[in-house]
Amino acid sequence: MDPRQPGLLAAPFSPRPVIEASYMDVLVREGLPTGTGFSLALPKGWALERTRPAVAPGPDAPIVSLARFYPGEPDALGAREDVELIVWAAFLPREIHGADWLRAWIASQGYRALESRQALSPTGIMGDTLAARRHNGGVRLHRLFTVKDGDLLFLIDGRIPQGPQTDHRAMQEIFLLAAMRFRLAEPTGQSFAEGFEWTELKGEATVRFRSSGLWTPRPAGDAPPGGAAALLDNGVGDAKLGTLVAVLGVAGDPVAELERTTLAKLANQDFVLSPERELMSEDRSEGRSVTVHRRAATRAGTPLVVLSALVTLATPGGTLPVCLMLVTPDEATAFEAWAINRRAFEIAVNSLQ
Repeated sequence: MDPRQPGLLAAPFSPRPVIEASYMDVLVREGLPTGTGFSLALPKGWALERTRPAVAPGPDAPIVSLARFYPGEPDALGAREDVELIVWAAFLPREIHGADWLRAWIASQGYRALESRQALSPTGIMGDTLAARRHNGGVRLHRLFTVKDGDLLFLIDGRIPQGPQTDHRAMQEIFLLAAMRFRLAEPTGQSFAEGFEWTELKGEATVRFRSSGLWTPRPAGDAPPGGAAALLDNGVGDAKLGTLVAVLGVAGDPVAELERTTLAKLANQDFVLSPERELMSEDRSEGRSVTVHRRAATRAGTPLVVLSALVTLATPGGTLPVCLMLVTPDEATAFEAWAINRRAFEIAVNSLQ
């Protein structure tokens, strides 16, 4: 990476002894709202500016600034470049990947994403993006990271005014180390922003999966002989944002037939389905096989996406076929709804047993 040309720094480059000698771990908890305390690594000589008054993130304050860090001494690392780091806390009313939240945040703030990557965590896929934005007649770079805990998302926002002599690589290392050593003082241990409950499909056999308590079940209609079916809606009536269809067959039946029948029912309800499908993922492990496809669709001219997971579960009574299908607005039309629906679909598929 050319230090004068912005590109996402993937890993620290300074030797470990230099890092340990130059950085300190800082705990910030006093005066912050309950559950938002944290620690992170910063260069020695940096100072803390607390947010006053401290306001907890929630429905009335969707995102709040918790603290600002900056070089407090003239010879501190980053002082010449006038960099700073802001830690934000955002309230998540619905379960969503941190990477998707960050993508929406970047768009809402008028940033231009330069380079991004994602990381899998116990609470979903987190985002890491280098972005740029006009600021005070110039350009300011932002290195943005997300950390999620229950219904709170923490945004680590490193800011670098862009100049001809700015060493973006060295400045990004400050923020990368801060994110790598970011820890919550009082983590909740909750994986999801909303409650997920078990939904059962009871036929000749029984399987179950986790579904959001904010999704509404409705009568599923016909189920395969000896099988079962369920329908859950994200919202109701005109406010319906997506539908999850779950179908259980009997041991030995081909799972592709469950998908074909479910797609035919959608077609009978005026959904126009693309004949083309895209393979999104395949996972074969002991006792379980999952294949996920994506199809474009429309209904009354509205662009939609249909995700279908073809799952087979090995049981003492034979191989059980299960099809989970999501009907959702596409990401270009309604990004937030798509991101919420996709996350709920993934949780259902991953929890199926």
